[in-house]
Order: sequence, then structure tokens, then C-alpha cells
Amino acid sequence: HTGQSTAATDTTEESSSSEPEASYDFPDLLSFEAKTLDGSSFTPSDFADADVTAINIRSTTCGPCVREMPELAEYAKTLPENLRIMTWCLDADVSTSSADIAQYLTECGFTGITLASGSGDLEKLYNQLMYTPTTIFIDAEGRQVAEPLIGAGSIEERYSAQFEAALDSLGISQKTE
Repeated sequence: HTGQSTAATDTTEESSSSEPEASYDFPDLLSFEAKTLDGSSFTPSDFADADVTAINIRSTTCGPCVREMPELAEYAKTLPENLRIMTWCLDADVSTSSADIAQYLTECGFTGITLASGSGDLEKLYNQLMYTPTTIFIDAEGRQVAEPLIGAGSIEERYSAQFEAALDSLGISQKTE
């Protein structure tokens, strides 16, 4: 496999091979310690609170990340209890004011968990990131269960497809009401 990209960077087809790069081999998140924006801790055992957790990895200096946050917050409110979205603000611990980040998330209506820093497998993931936003999908044990989403786009369409793929891979039927 080469890392060369073709014109398939902005496709809306239901193909999991249409990512900008050939493939991303991000680590599973089995061993790490993280601090959240509100000062709490987050560990791999916290993934057990949902069947699938999407981690939207972003920064305050990324225009597309900032622009998509209100849509992401709105979409997160529509998810069933077994699915959740959390964020990881890569520059939260170096930002001049993490209170500004928290205020922005509140204004957008995002009520989920936001990681501010992390070690172990989170550090390995951080070192492999090439783009923000990047979203990974993790099962209750910390393993990746769907192709990551690289870059911004339609939140509902892209996330719904990846949540569905993740649930399918876990053998969990999606509850529709």
C-alpha cells in the first residue's frame, strides 16, 4: 500500500475505502490515563458506559472543527443511550484559557465528555494524527470498531453510517423507534 491519495477525498458513497489516505492504523485505546476539561479523570473502563463511543479529535485553532461543533452537539442529543459522542480538544492543556473552551462547548450545546490531555495509548494516537477533525469509533472495551472519519462533513450522515457499521461489527442490532 502506498500513501498516495486519489481524487476520492470527498465522496459520499457508502464505501469504507474512500478515506483520503489508504488506511489509518490508529491504536486501540486499552491503556491510558486522561484528564477531562472539567478536571475529572477518564480511563479505558469508562468506555463500558456505551456500546460505541465516537471520539471527535479537534483543536481550537481548526476552523472546520469549530464550525462543525454546533451540528455535532445537536446530533449527539439524538443518539440512543448505547451510543455517545465525546471530544478530545488537543490544545486544551496549552490553551490560554480552558474556561473559554468550556464556554464555547456550552454555547454550542455540547454536554458530553471532553478530554484535555492523555497518556499511554492516547499519546500513541496523538502521534499518528495527521488531520483535525478526526473521529474514531471505540467499543466498550476500547477497541476500534469502524473506520475513522477524517476531516469535516455532514455529521448526521457520516456518523450514522459509522455508528451503524460499528454496531454491525459488534453484532448489536440498532434500536429504531
